[in-house]
Amino acid sequence: MKELISVIMSTYNEKEEWLKGSIESILNQTHSHLEFVIVLDNPNNLLIKRVVFEYAKKDERIIVIENDKNIGLTNSLNKALEYCNGEYIARMDADDVSDHHRLENQLYYLKQYNLDLVGSKIRRIDDIGSIIQESSNHPVSHHIINRVLKYDNCIPHPTWLVKKEVYVNLNGYRNLHTCEDYDFLLRCKKKFRIGNCHNVTLSYRLNPISISRSNALKQLLSANFLQKNFKNIELITQSKIDQYINKKTNIKAMENFDKAQIYFKKALICKEKNQLFKMVLNLIFAFTTSKYFFIKCKNMLAIRMIKLIER
Repeated sequence: MKELISVIMSTYNEKEEWLKGSIESILNQTHSHLEFVIVLDNPNNLLIKRVVFEYAKKDERIIVIENDKNIGLTNSLNKALEYCNGEYIARMDADDVSDHHRLENQLYYLKQYNLDLVGSKIRRIDDIGSIIQESSNHPVSHHIINRVLKYDNCIPHPTWLVKKEVYVNLNGYRNLHTCEDYDFLLRCKKKFRIGNCHNVTLSYRLNPISISRSNALKQLLSANFLQKNFKNIELITQSKIDQYINKKTNIKAMENFDKAQIYFKKALICKEKNQLFKMVLNLIFAFTTSKYFFIKCKNMLAIRMIKLIER
């Protein structure tokens, strides 16, 4: 019999059609020997509760966990891990769509390259499901990823397939407000082998209402703090991250961050070459007027250099 894969997902306030598409993409996997642990993290959202329980009645592979109150993504995922019986654990977000062969391909890739955690490249879609980008340029090999990780979170969280022993060894996710996945990867790389599939396995939805501008800036600054302190990642606490964020956040930073976000989103969706040229110029301007986005740009250049060296 095929290995049992446990898929963990937390729901909060996703649109009904997004949630249904996400659930069905897991239930219809070619690797059918799975259990699907779904956490309801918003007791007040009766629509999501109804949808999830309707699927659970039809498919006994679904395990539903109801939180009494909203406890956040990190705590919900750690709670889901307690219910997992599989040798492997896969992540899934409630607004994304997994490709039909995702789990089968990732499990094969993980075994073939002797990995402990594997992600994949993604295609980006908008809120109505139209493709924005056919394939991301995430690095693939274990050796390159080991170098890149200290500059960038290069393994998309919703694409993870992980040996259960990794989660057990690292005691799950740490209770950080943001970047819990990046923190996990930086801890993971010290003990385990990680990589990405060559192929795309998931459609990643760019949800324009999923994150506020203040939280987006907090995420960027949190990631920057993790990068600065990755050698002593185990000593990082949320209070230390908060101190760093408070020190770096001001009105000017928020304004520059807003500019950069707007230009970046326009550059992603722009189709015509002349429009693209203008957007790239605006994006460069945004990078240079926001030191936080300059950091991101610098990190991207470092990643490109590492890839060239490894060729």
